[in-house]
Amino acid sequence: MLTALYELAKRENLPIGDYEKHKVDYLLRIGERGEFVSLEPTADEEGNATIRLVPRMPKRANKITASFLFDNAKYALGLGKEETPGRNARCSEAFREQVLALVEATGDAGAQAVLLFLDRRPEQIARITSARGEEWTGSEWIAFVLDSDGTMLVHERPKVRAYWASRRARAEGGEDVRCLVTGDLAEPATLHGSIKRLPGAQTSGAALVSFNASAFASYGLDQGANAPVSRAAAEGYVTALNWLLEGDGQRRHRAGVSVGNDAVTVFWTREKTDTADALLSLFAPSAEQAVHAAEGPFRGLEPGEFDASPFYAVTLSGNAARVVVRDWIETSVAEVKAHVKQYFADLRLAGDEGRPRPLWALLKSVESPGRELAPDLGARFVGAALRGHAFPRELIGVALRRVRLPADKNDRNLLHDRIALVKATWLRLYRPDRTKEELVSLDESNVAPAYLLGRLFAVLERLQAAALGDINATIRDRYFGAASSTPGVVFPRLIRLGMHHAAKAEHAGWLEKLEDQIVGSLPAQRFPAALPLEDQGLFAIGYFHQRERFFEKKKEQQVSSHSPSA
Repeated sequence: MLTALYELAKRENLPIGDYEKHKVDYLLRIGERGEFVSLEPTADEEGNATIRLVPRMPKRANKITASFLFDNAKYALGLGKEETPGRNARCSEAFREQVLALVEATGDAGAQAVLLFLDRRPEQIARITSARGEEWTGSEWIAFVLDSDGTMLVHERPKVRAYWASRRARAEGGEDVRCLVTGDLAEPATLHGSIKRLPGAQTSGAALVSFNASAFASYGLDQGANAPVSRAAAEGYVTALNWLLEGDGQRRHRAGVSVGNDAVTVFWTREKTDTADALLSLFAPSAEQAVHAAEGPFRGLEPGEFDASPFYAVTLSGNAARVVVRDWIETSVAEVKAHVKQYFADLRLAGDEGRPRPLWALLKSVESPGRELAPDLGARFVGAALRGHAFPRELIGVALRRVRLPADKNDRNLLHDRIALVKATWLRLYRPDRTKEELVSLDESNVAPAYLLGRLFAVLERLQAAALGDINATIRDRYFGAASSTPGVVFPRLIRLGMHHAAKAEHAGWLEKLEDQIVGSLPAQRFPAALPLEDQGLFAIGYFHQRERFFEKKKEQQVSSHSPSA
């Protein structure tokens, strides 16, 4: 996985080495004698700050460790909310020590100006704060500009860049070992960078490779030497993973989809193809992409030049200190295209008009109120979709629990998503031949008892609506769970209720006839005492199919009533 990420960083020409991309909220412009000139915000009309290359920042967690010539307001100015008394002063002094060492080593005019500014900072604080127009929080990112340099940042000056490169080259001071990622002899990175924007992790990020306590070390090796990865490879895989996870202005993640609330799956290919973008438009479509997907759901997933190219996907979540790898997939572009097409075919139901439902919406539809899905369930579901494997059996159970609850305001769409998951899971578990479309819409030739009982329940629900109109609690609200799990107990009573409803309802003869047809197709024996989980799923599918047929019939009647008479 680390090798694939490192190769991605090189392919995309991501900054690997002494500099990294980072937002810069303010440019602090100073004169040659360290006098404050101006404070220039970089945010555009939408409030987005400029992204610039800055000296690669250290990992500091709760320790005081200053960055080089670029940092937040607590370090660069000593301003902002303090966690403990005097901490900001210690932060700003650590920042000054970095600049002092630079001046002593290079004598660079820009560095000297920054040092003079820091020494004169107390007398200039009022002007700086006035220029900003509000109090500092400490989280604002600041870079320095020597006024005579125009737009060039101080850390971009040639002497400063040379010093920074030489300083980082001698930073580790260890012996060369074989890098586990590249196979080259190189000095191992002591600490690896943080992965950000992961659910469950700290906002400052979490480590994917970390040995921060002696209990994790072995053979007397220190920190990163326990899994030797060169500095270039470590910075490469961290940069690539953060690049995949960062937003691109339209999506939450550049090449990833949320898997429930606690995990995210990112994917990429070895060669540059449009496969990843096509998967994003299907798994997490924007409004515009959903319309295009309805016209051609698998645009971008047709056979292509790089189908033999490797395809990678990793599902990640975070905790207080580390990245959790929940799944890792390495396959080919051709394989994942075929599996994704089958995934949407298995989910397809009448009435969805070919629109792919976002992955997060499908998983959200089966969450219980106040309880999130287990992260491993979402990860296993996505992994099965990309591998073409059976979905986790428990998806049927969690989906049915949501179907049994009283209807939601957005009931039809939510019911569609829940039944789609039930149907896809059922097909993959109990139909070995998954190459043909099945259970998309009402199948009147299907005589499986569970399917017929689901259809019968829908008819009885419709009879109740015809007789009583809108009521607070329908038979679905009261009896769906019991009817699908123990039909022998519930259906005799529902049949009797149906007779009363038929007597009250007007024009209900066609419903009574349909009820007789379904009952006549059932085996000539008592209703089953209990149904196993897979048959409960089939019950729900039959219920949904019959219910959708009623909606289609109603729509046809509405169209007919509005048509001009001959």
